[in-house]
Amino acid sequence: MKRPKPPLPEPPPLRGIVLDGSNVIASGSRRAIERLDAATAWAADWRPGLPTMVFVDWGTARRCRRDQQDVLRARCADVTPGRPRYAVVPQEATADAYVLAWAREHNALVVSNDRFFDHEELRLGAITLQFALRSTPSGELFEPFAEATWFRPSGGAQRVPIADLR
Repeated sequence: MKRPKPPLPEPPPLRGIVLDGSNVIASGSRRAIERLDAATAWAADWRPGLPTMVFVDWGTARRCRRDQQDVLRARCADVTPGRPRYAVVPQEATADAYVLAWAREHNALVVSNDRFFDHEELRLGAITLQFALRSTPSGELFEPFAEATWFRPSGGAQRVPIADLR
């Protein structure tokens, strides 16, 4: 007789959402700010009340058009409660380490198509959600995947339906 498999562990409850803004921007060649807006709007709709943090690489920010750089700069300075917080990381750094560190510190869902293979230690415990972005006549459409990946602290990865994340 086959023994039933023990239930899979559940990831910890989420206390925030962190967007890999450089990854979101890199998902297309135009409309960088609209892409970020689509992702932050999804986060606010999916889990109202959870704080959202957006990290953007310095190089990615510099490749944006001047008007988009001005918007990013203004958003970094805006600390209005309830709005997403933005940060452009220092020139010599990548956003990945900041994204993963913030996610770990705040038990946050990481929204990124990056699998963070070059940061295996930092991603332990992280829950990542991949997405697709489509340009439509009315703007950018953010489409999250149905499952997130939890890089369990004990090692290994486990797929988790986003509906089961708490």
